[in-house]
Amino acid sequence: MAKNKAISACEVIRKDHEDIKTLLQKYDTAGDVKEKENILRELGMQLQEHARVDEVIIFPAAAQMADDNSFVDELKDSDNSVKMHLAQVQRLYADIDKEEFEAKMKELREAVCTLIEQEETSLIPCIENAEYDLDKLSEEVAKLRAGESIEPIKLRKKA
Repeated sequence: MAKNKAISACEVIRKDHEDIKTLLQKYDTAGDVKEKENILRELGMQLQEHARVDEVIIFPAAAQMADDNSFVDELKDSDNSVKMHLAQVQRLYADIDKEEFEAKMKELREAVCTLIEQEETSLIPCIENAEYDLDKLSEEVAKLRAGESIEPIKLRKKA
């Protein structure tokens, strides 16, 4: 049963990644400025929600699970880069049809793709292969997504 819960927590991460990639593709094919603005608002909300789950639950849990958790620091750096680029893009909404905006959007896309790749190659395998009871991890992700308050996670080794 714990294995299913671990997959469930990882599936949340993977689904976020797919949703974010889809929004980036929609942005590329958007026909007008208003459509791009709507997509960017949705992308911003999705990135902020994903970052909140990462920062509050996933990164601290991964740091507990990993023998060498230096990759968690790299993930945090990439997460901060995404937030910085997102803030820059959001400040330039009024100039969405300008070259400067597209340059910032390209930087955001690169930061997002870097974070997704890091999470899929280091974070998700760490969680899926952990020797911990991960029921609590999945429960806390679901609670946070539902807007409930959560407590810091202390994972237990599998019996």
